[in-house]
Amino acid sequence: MAGDSHLFHQTFQDSPIGMAILDEVGHYVELNPALAQLLGSTVDNLRGRNFAEFTHPDDLAQDIEMLGKLAAGEVPHYQVQKRYIHSSGTTIWVRATVSDVERVGEYELRHFVVQVEDITEMRRTKEMLEHRALYDHLTGLANRTLLMDRLTHALDAHASRAATVACIFMDVDHFKIVNDSLGHAAGDSLLREISARLQDAVRTSDTVARLGGDEFVVVLENLLNPSAAQEVLRSIIDHVQRPFVVEGHEMTPTVSAGLAIAEPAITAEGLVRNADTAMYTAKSAGRARVEYYHPGLRETALHRMSVESELRRAIDEGQLVVYYQPVVNLETRAVVAYEALVRWNHPERGLLMPADFIAISEEANLVVPLGAFVLNQACAFLAARPEFEGRVFVNVSTRQIGAAELAQVVKQALANSGVDGSRLALEITESGILMATQAAHADLENLSLMGIDLILDDFGTGYSALNSVLLNPVAGIKLAREFTLRLGDRSTGDRISTAMAGLTHSLGIYGVIEGIETSAQYAQATRHGWELGQGFLFGHPLPAEQIGDAAASPVPRLATPDSIPTG
Repeated sequence: MAGDSHLFHQTFQDSPIGMAILDEVGHYVELNPALAQLLGSTVDNLRGRNFAEFTHPDDLAQDIEMLGKLAAGEVPHYQVQKRYIHSSGTTIWVRATVSDVERVGEYELRHFVVQVEDITEMRRTKEMLEHRALYDHLTGLANRTLLMDRLTHALDAHASRAATVACIFMDVDHFKIVNDSLGHAAGDSLLREISARLQDAVRTSDTVARLGGDEFVVVLENLLNPSAAQEVLRSIIDHVQRPFVVEGHEMTPTVSAGLAIAEPAITAEGLVRNADTAMYTAKSAGRARVEYYHPGLRETALHRMSVESELRRAIDEGQLVVYYQPVVNLETRAVVAYEALVRWNHPERGLLMPADFIAISEEANLVVPLGAFVLNQACAFLAARPEFEGRVFVNVSTRQIGAAELAQVVKQALANSGVDGSRLALEITESGILMATQAAHADLENLSLMGIDLILDDFGTGYSALNSVLLNPVAGIKLAREFTLRLGDRSTGDRISTAMAGLTHSLGIYGVIEGIETSAQYAQATRHGWELGQGFLFGHPLPAEQIGDAAASPVPRLATPDSIPTG
């Protein structure tokens, strides 16, 4: 027996894991150095003290219950994961195995042997993995998995209540521009700031989640009526749309948001989908807007999906056609250029105008293959008319520039047709120029070096018209038709028209006034100093086969990229 006692004592003291002998009420009768070190103390300081002093308060009840069962003989031993409080105040996770033995060495009945393993690092790793599985790594917000879980529970809990649940789906407007112009680090800073603002704006019972990219979802619980949801949404918008400085640049972020109220028996997926549908409607209507879901939006979304699917097929099956509208010299009315305008020859709905499908092509990322098709058709049109000295104007989307390597697409189209770049001009909206990234500006410079003219379309509707001209290789502008409609008002319309015509002369670029449909508008445009014009008065858009091959006067080349002011 003495040999057994000595062997136990030696094993007890030398064990690399914590060990202790407790009496019936939980005092440390003996403990080894490993356990003392784990608790940040010494054996002498801990001997005689109760284990409850070092057990996390939230775990104590469980320990006392299990010790009672052990003492009553209900279980021969038990194992738990619990927390100890280190002498420094930090929390330590351990796996404790407690056994009831009749005799341990020289100790008598009703003593418990405790073995304690430190699993703090293992527990932290587990918690980190669980956190990553449920939370967004960038913002710390709930991710889609946790969002759907909480929303499902919220809908179940409110099924029998008078209060209801609402869902807000938000998308940060023009977020890609921040990433492309200032870098991804700046974009991440903006997302973290918006996340913090969202959490500040909602109630403690609400859930804020990031679904990835620049999409956020907020779940609102315990709402007595839709007005309460709208009030929270207004608070969110006010919080988010405040100035923010990132990388030394001040910006005011805006969001497009959709709000959906839970309907009877709706699922979590259905409610988020409804809010997403409303958000998409807000985004399509011009961004920085809020839309409230109603069943009609679902029909619109389904129609959009149908059109998107049909448009993909139309591009593959050759249902798209290009029409050409003349641009004339206002003095001689000779055709000096054509604008290429895409049409969709739909097998069931007939000839569709761009307004019926261009916006959808933008959202569906179909504008790049659509634009490539128009460019190739325009070049083929010019190749078939070698005696035509004018240009063809082709509209390009901001999405085609930069990331889509528009210069390479144009270069290939010119090579395929054998057409020189000087016979082509590209139209981009003024707002598109203002939002162009560094890569987009490089693309535009490359196009200019190929002899291709860059024309600002819808000129006068952007945010900084003069800067957009001075900071880009612009060869011409097209005055927006909104101003043409106001010609002859002897007020703002006439003053703007005259000023813009004068601007083209002072900068040495050519100008086109759009939308001329009457002789009165023609007379006013000429009087204001416009040299080129376009509109139904001079001709409607026609397919290539209906346009003759008569020679035309070339579009005046009043400036070259080298002579255009660069700021």
